[in-house]
Amino acid sequence: MKEFIPFDWNRVEDKAQWLTPCEESYYYAEKWRSEGRKSVLDLGCGLGRHSVLFAKYGFKVTALDISDDALDFLKNYSRKQRLDIACRKADMEAMPFADDAFDCIFAMHSAGHADTEGMKRVMAEIRRVLKPNGSVFMTLCSKETWTYAESGLPKTDSNTVIKTEGAEQGVPHFFADKEDIKALFSGFELVKVRHIDDCFDGKKWKNMKHYFIEAKALKEPAKLDYSGIIGREIHCTVDRPLGTAHPRSSDLIYPVNYGYVKGIVAGDGAEQDVYILGVDKPVEEFSGAVIAVYHRLNDNEDKWIAAPKGAELTAEEILQAIDFQERFFDGELYFK
Repeated sequence: MKEFIPFDWNRVEDKAQWLTPCEESYYYAEKWRSEGRKSVLDLGCGLGRHSVLFAKYGFKVTALDISDDALDFLKNYSRKQRLDIACRKADMEAMPFADDAFDCIFAMHSAGHADTEGMKRVMAEIRRVLKPNGSVFMTLCSKETWTYAESGLPKTDSNTVIKTEGAEQGVPHFFADKEDIKALFSGFELVKVRHIDDCFDGKKWKNMKHYFIEAKALKEPAKLDYSGIIGREIHCTVDRPLGTAHPRSSDLIYPVNYGYVKGIVAGDGAEQDVYILGVDKPVEEFSGAVIAVYHRLNDNEDKWIAAPKGAELTAEEILQAIDFQERFFDGELYFK
């Protein structure tokens, strides 16, 4: 897997255009909301113009980008706007999300920053993290555009051009035709494909064509089985006792003990995290049983919930107890 090259935002003098949502984002915000869809992944979010728009429409938004500069900008921007947007740094070929995580994916001029083999992996990841019948809108560069057909820029394969200057220097761009699109979307139902020529930008005439694609994921729901975890007896090391502050957010105080199980590796590569309920004082260690699992969707790890043997807690009580932290994520509780 090739590492994605971040867009160099330091070379962009006028960022205003990157803060204005495209017209398609308004259409899909209205369409997806009317269809009852709730969660959106802004894929290759940049400075977050579309993340902010979807959040204002009431969607639970996750923004993914490979650029630290872009994500730092979005975090500050969304904080000033009082919007809750989950920002994740990763490339599109290996997304840190659970299967069936999102209702919708929006990828405006972003998903095509890969070579041909990379694009196949990107499309496989898009399908994996979309829910069954989940909707994706994305754009791809057209092989009819000047950059591919006439520019003479170097190609690494029959679909891929490498930019040699500007903010996208060294960044691959995937170019498609109708047959490429049909192949890439073989695991999807194509809903709408438009071939648009942005031939004039207010300053000059040009040949810049893109495909605008809407599709739905064809797949069966992921099957999760926590029967081997719920009821399991565990011993935890508590590294964030009740009443202490989060190491990176001093205003987030733990109302429960929070720790980990040594030797068990979670989806994020670290040892398995555990919320400890039914203990009303700070502790350094805990032994008990797993009573539930909180399956994070827009993250790559589950959280175990443990309590002393014989403790009786309802699903509502568990969700209320862990909401101080889990409100920042999409997820589902698996209980008994």
